[in-house]
Amino acid sequence: MAPNVLDTNELNEIDTMLMEELPPEAALNGPPQNADHLLLRTLGTVREERHQAVRRRGRITAVTSTFVVAGVLAGGVWLGQGLGVGETADALLQGTSSAGAHLAVQVTDTESGLRLVATVDGMQDGEACWLVVHTKDGRNFTAGSWRAHDGEVTLAGSAMVRAGDVARVSVVDHDRRPLVTAS
Repeated sequence: MAPNVLDTNELNEIDTMLMEELPPEAALNGPPQNADHLLLRTLGTVREERHQAVRRRGRITAVTSTFVVAGVLAGGVWLGQGLGVGETADALLQGTSSAGAHLAVQVTDTESGLRLVATVDGMQDGEACWLVVHTKDGRNFTAGSWRAHDGEVTLAGSAMVRAGDVARVSVVDHDRRPLVTAS
């Protein structure tokens, strides 16, 4: 007998030994008889699990988006109401010039300084104007500027001074001459 050739007895022993160690499914020739049904059932399960995961993510996204929108809206309302905290409308200053210009200024004291809302009427069309706050101790603060036009102008301004320190508010021209003063 040749040294590399196995006889039938040796092959049977190896086959028996392998069959004892391998599971019975390994000895099948070809796929199991109900393989199509098993494959379809497995694919159906995978598709259903994926569909449930997509629906779950969609619900989580919807709930999260709802909470974010509600938070943004609540924050906006809170900030909008918070702008009025610590503010008091201290005075409404009014004045009329000899040329017929009118100035009305609402002076509001805030935590960060003075807020002004001025309504000016009767200025010469095209005139460069500055809204200036004059304090009791002689300091001047420019609170805004604009170019006048026919009709009434309402503008907002601010100055780093307390409302109690305001002596008057003026509209001045390019040469700093007062056009109308409210006190």
